[in-house]
Amino acid sequence: MKNLKIYRVEDKYIHYLHNIDNKVQHNKNAKRPYVGVVFSFGGFNYFVPMESPKPNHSKIKAGKHILKLKNGEYGLLGFNNMIPVHSDALIEFDIARESDEKYRNLLQNQLRVCNRMKADILDHAQKTYFGVIGGSRFLVNISCDFKKLEKACKKYNPNYCNNKSN
Repeated sequence: MKNLKIYRVEDKYIHYLHNIDNKVQHNKNAKRPYVGVVFSFGGFNYFVPMESPKPNHSKIKAGKHILKLKNGEYGLLGFNNMIPVHSDALIEFDIARESDEKYRNLLQNQLRVCNRMKADILDHAQKTYFGVIGGSRFLVNISCDFKKLEKACKKYNPNYCNNKSN
């Protein structure tokens, strides 16, 4: 597996998927969009959003759907919120251009930890994915509908403004 990079996802694609599954998280805003890592899994590129560290992260119990980055010091990855992403909707995030030094340092630390934990990231992704597909009530209730989103990803046309799920 090659080194991971940090990406964000086009708003247009996020809105498209959110209309199909309302568990898909919207980008917060242009200044601080959701960023995450991307890996290939089951024939799809999957985007796993990263969360900035919060005081409650130290108390959150890690599980299939959550991977703490340095025990939560650098935030976490939320696998229940991962989405298949069309390659045309991926935007590589240029950390060096981030003007907020504190945020830039956090992103650099998150990326460094993620690259050390690539095998764990893929393992968590697979366990979450197959748990949802297999019908784990807990995971189904808190996760995106991966199969429904994969179908939508295949149908996505980046040149058409009003993509339909049907």
